[in-house]
Amino acid sequence: MKKILTALASALLITSAFAQTAAPADKAQAKANSEKSEAQATANKKKAEAQSDAEKAQASANEDKASAQATADKKAAKVEKATTVAEASDARADATKAQAKANRKKHDAQAKANEKKREAAKDANVAQAKADKEKVEAQSDANKKAADANVDAAKKQ
Repeated sequence: MKKILTALASALLITSAFAQTAAPADKAQAKANSEKSEAQATANKKKAEAQSDAEKAQASANEDKASAQATADKKAAKVEKATTVAEASDARADATKAQAKANRKKHDAQAKANEKKREAAKDANVAQAKADKEKVEAQSDANKKAADANVDAAKKQ
């Protein structure tokens, strides 16, 4: 009977020690999971903001291009309204200049939008890299705490 009680007490002691060591490890893993989720959410938010910035830049470029082309088209329309050869010649020259200006504006606007897109992609990549780093660090902390708990449990046995 004494042997059974001793074995039972020993089993309860081991189970109790294991339960105590598992709890910190579980808490550490839960904290790591929470930190990983936060890091990914932050990265996703930064990516969404970067994408929004890129879309706004492209929309602005499209407006600039349309406005420049409309101005060039108005100048070209004056050629048809000209009543003399001199007016037509002047109108054609104005139209050519306006079209060249419109082409430059379109090119510049698209270049600006493309640069914004590149910056947005870079920002998104940096945000994701930071999130990945934070995830690794959080998991490493959780693993260390779990290993420390296992060492403590082994010492207690």
